[in-house]
Amino acid sequence: MNNLTLPHIALGMTLAMTIFPSWAMADDRISDKGLYRVRWQSQAPEVTTDLIHDWLLHVETVDRRPADNLAITISAHMPGHAHGLPTQPRATDYLGNGDYRIAGMKFQMSGVWWVRFDFWRKNRRDWVIFEVPVK
Repeated sequence: MNNLTLPHIALGMTLAMTIFPSWAMADDRISDKGLYRVRWQSQAPEVTTDLIHDWLLHVETVDRRPADNLAITISAHMPGHAHGLPTQPRATDYLGNGDYRIAGMKFQMSGVWWVRFDFWRKNRRDWVIFEVPVK
C-alpha cells in the first residue's frame, strides 16, 4: 500500500452538512505517522462507477485542531488490478476549518478501491488510505 502513485485530493467537514447534507461519511482514520485525523464524504449518495463527483475531506490534527494550509495529492488503486482512476482528482478549494473540496473522483470498476491522500506541510509528509467499496 505504500507504493500508490495516483493524484491526491482533500475536502473538509465543517461546511459539509450545509453544502452536501446527503453525503455519507467514512469513519475517522489516523494518518500513517499519526499527524492527522481524516474523514471523507462523497457528493454522490452512493459511490458508483462512471460517475464524476466531488468529495469533501476533513483533516485535523490528532488533538482536533483544523489542519490548514496542506498541500494534498490523491491516488487510488484497485487491489489485484494494475490500474488507478481514469481521472486525476485534485483539491480545488480550501473551505476553512480543515475542510478541502476534491473534484474529479471517478471509478471505472465496481469492487474495493484503496484511495490514498498524501499531505505535505512545512516539509513534513504523511498519508492515509481509505478502503472504498464501489458499486
